[in-house]
Amino acid sequence: MKKIIGLVLWLIAFAIPFRFAILDTEDLMGPDGTVNNVKGLFSFVALLALLFTGYALIDSASPKPGSEEHGH
Repeated sequence: MKKIIGLVLWLIAFAIPFRFAILDTEDLMGPDGTVNNVKGLFSFVALLALLFTGYALIDSASPKPGSEEHGH
C-alpha cells in the first residue's frame, strides 16, 4: 500500500505546473520591472516535498536485505 501511495505522490509532484519555478520568469514580471516569483517558489518546494515523501514511502515498503526469516 505504501508503494502505491508513493507512486501517486510522484505523479502529483510531476503534474504540478513547473514552468513558473524555472523557465518563464519573464511572464511574472511586474509593471515596475521586478519579478515576484512566489508561485514558482511554492511549486518548487511542493515538488521537492512530494518527491522525498514518495521516496520515503516507497523505500520503507520494500523488504530490507537480510531481514527474511530462514526458519531455523
